[in-house]
Amino acid sequence: MSKTLCGLAAFLCVAGTSSATSEGFRNPAWLGSTTETIRITDVEFTDTATILSFHERYKPGWWIQIAQETFLEDMNRRRYKAIRGEGITLGEHYVTPESGEGRFKVLFEPMPEDTRCFDFVEGFQEGNFRILGIHEAGRLPEIPRGEPFRMTDELEREFFRADTACIRGRIEGYSREWGFDNMQYTRRIAMTGEDTPITIAIREDGTFESRFLAYHPEEGWLLIRKEDKGKSIRFYAEPGKTTDILVRLDGSVECTIQSPGTFSLRNSLKHDYQTLCDYPYFEYKADADSLKDFQRLADCAMRKMETALQLAGYMAWRYEYTPWERHLAENYTKLTHGEAVLRCAMTQWRSLPAETAEKQALLDLHAAPDTYRFLRRMPLDDVSCLALYAYNPFVNGYEFSYPLLKAWKGSNYLLEDSLAPADSRMLAMEQRLSGCAKPSLCGRITLLQSMVFNMDYYLSRTDDKKTELAKSFSRRRRLLASPALQRQADRVYAEALARWKVPAYALPECEATEVLRRLTDKYKGKYLLIDFWGMSCAPCRMAIQNSKPMREALRDDKDVDFLFIHAEGEAPEKEYRKFVTAYLNGEDVQQISRSDYNKLMELFRFLGIPHYETLDPDGNVVRDGLRYTDTPLFRSQVEELKQKRASANR
Repeated sequence: MSKTLCGLAAFLCVAGTSSATSEGFRNPAWLGSTTETIRITDVEFTDTATILSFHERYKPGWWIQIAQETFLEDMNRRRYKAIRGEGITLGEHYVTPESGEGRFKVLFEPMPEDTRCFDFVEGFQEGNFRILGIHEAGRLPEIPRGEPFRMTDELEREFFRADTACIRGRIEGYSREWGFDNMQYTRRIAMTGEDTPITIAIREDGTFESRFLAYHPEEGWLLIRKEDKGKSIRFYAEPGKTTDILVRLDGSVECTIQSPGTFSLRNSLKHDYQTLCDYPYFEYKADADSLKDFQRLADCAMRKMETALQLAGYMAWRYEYTPWERHLAENYTKLTHGEAVLRCAMTQWRSLPAETAEKQALLDLHAAPDTYRFLRRMPLDDVSCLALYAYNPFVNGYEFSYPLLKAWKGSNYLLEDSLAPADSRMLAMEQRLSGCAKPSLCGRITLLQSMVFNMDYYLSRTDDKKTELAKSFSRRRRLLASPALQRQADRVYAEALARWKVPAYALPECEATEVLRRLTDKYKGKYLLIDFWGMSCAPCRMAIQNSKPMREALRDDKDVDFLFIHAEGEAPEKEYRKFVTAYLNGEDVQQISRSDYNKLMELFRFLGIPHYETLDPDGNVVRDGLRYTDTPLFRSQVEELKQKRASANR
């Protein structure tokens, strides 16, 4: 028996033929639910109880549970406690019958008979579920709109005020015996698309603290990893402020921002809209598979978005969101639905074989700006979206949408003469897609992320190409047309120039460097190719398999060696040992703790694997390091590094 995944996000708007009576209503509808396992089939009002009838559908032999603390809450925010269950015992397991379907009732303290909208709340602990806005089908009461948020020029300057953000907190009842002593925050700078892992140590008393430079308010997740399991803790940070986080034993999380201001979150972290207002992948996938046609899916997504926006408004009213919180909830809802449509578009035109009539017809469709008319309903020019992590996948989908890729086609990032007209075509097309009077913020961020992506490629070339980079950077910087974006471009450019001034750099003195030295000091005097890999990573395994002949040919080479680093608990030990015996026999393979692995991820600023780093004979990190290839070419890479090192030491 296993516990049902009650926390799976599922947006449901259940319609039915309502049969309203003075005693209640049948086949109710509701605005949102965090469970796909149960649905309410009947609401009955009596003098002694309010009775909810449920239909449960789940895997036979698996179980669900409704907590004793469950309550109903009406439109006046009055709560009505659960009294008992019929066919189910509150606080105990309800095992799904062999048929896969079950029925039961829960009795609550009596609500007024004229109640026409209320919430079912199991609680706010991890795994508890909620069904919000339960009402007679077609008769949802009007929800007060509230004061809208308006981003003035003054507020926008405040929004982009860069400063140090602090996140600190405590894990209730923490013990080292739990098997982890740090957390990881994968930080993405929304304007540039840079991803940086930050490792946060957990002290023995369960407290933790981290500081980083924030360029605007932003949300993120702290990830606790224990072998192949993980838990995410959502938080929100602001420049110049401290966010206090309490992780309770029941799994619930409380975040408090000290000295809250205009852009702070007051209630939306506790009463989270995200699991209710997004477009769940399972639902999107079902729609995409059944509708097949892109335009029909886009129209379907926009209809569901409107329903989800209604839920966002309901939650904003119900939980007393500030105007800023409501604005974020609405933008999050739009972005997640829009990103799903962009994802479908990319999947469609990339999945068909090239040079077929069907492929060409699809490309012709996607080349037409009107195909993407749903984008006119997206917040493409709203800076507040930068505070939402959901903005990152949306911008990625937007950047790689077919119209923008087609506009950039034929450009050479090393030739200003081809890049300039491509940029102009892209921004002109972006303006048509967005419907804005000038290129939107999202379009200009797309341009900035393109600049960032190609920065190291430019700088790894010859000196004459670096001159081309300077010319290109200056022109493209002007196109960004935003002080905030231009500051980010300047920062990335300056950091890239500093990195490429020397062929190798020394690691900082920190705990992660100490972890690395324990593994690599024995290789001083040689070039060392470090391979960060995992059994769950198919490209990792393929690269190791393909490089085996080359590595065997270099087994006794005096100039180079190899080190393979793997995280404990990433795969079943038996499978891991079998693979190592077959393809890494005789190599130095180190399986280190997840805690130490996280530290090395932060040290080398990587998130995905395979990831490769090269140390020179002094233990410094080589800027443009070794890569697997055939044996002669690999030897030539080593010789080139030796020549560069000799030149730098003259």
